[in-house]
Amino acid sequence: MKKLFLAFMLLTPVAMAYGERDEIIISPIYGKQKNNNDKNAPVKGVTGSGIKISIEGKGGIDDDVVMGIGMGLTYNSLKVKGKDVNSNSGSLVSIPVYFMIGTGTDNGIYSKFSFGASLAGGSVKWTDKNGGSGRIKAMPLNGYAALGIGVQKNRFSFGLNVATTPRLKREYYSPVKKYKSKFTDGTVSLEFGYQPNYKD
Repeated sequence: MKKLFLAFMLLTPVAMAYGERDEIIISPIYGKQKNNNDKNAPVKGVTGSGIKISIEGKGGIDDDVVMGIGMGLTYNSLKVKGKDVNSNSGSLVSIPVYFMIGTGTDNGIYSKFSFGASLAGGSVKWTDKNGGSGRIKAMPLNGYAALGIGVQKNRFSFGLNVATTPRLKREYYSPVKKYKSKFTDGTVSLEFGYQPNYKD
């Protein structure tokens, strides 16, 4: 985890040096952890709520189209829920680095699409009444994609964002069953943005 925080600190100046405007975005994340009561199906829906802090540097291509680069630091809880499941509380930390293209440069409605890669770490373990035990671990290098829409007023913005989480590797062993596979969850978050160097 310390390496991920160090990478975030080192990459932050890169995002802020790009473009005409810098934006700092705080995003409370909503992630609903599902009940894994079907013992015949691999566990899923383990990514919970959290928070994301992003920095984006962007510039206008024309009157209404913007491009830029950004990076973020994301934290989500990890837990396996279900009947007769005993899970510890884990965490998922990731650093997405991405390109961004969108519409809406000043006051009014904006939209944006982001794509890139992310570094990730974190894990969670669980056991069940069948004598089984499992582990979910974040893959260290992942693709990243997000779609956002919202409203901007001068240096402030407010919006909604849907993003993919890092890929998770799940392993489970019991006397009667075992599996190994990879999957990804999705999250929804609000976005509160602020442009410290905004000029009319």
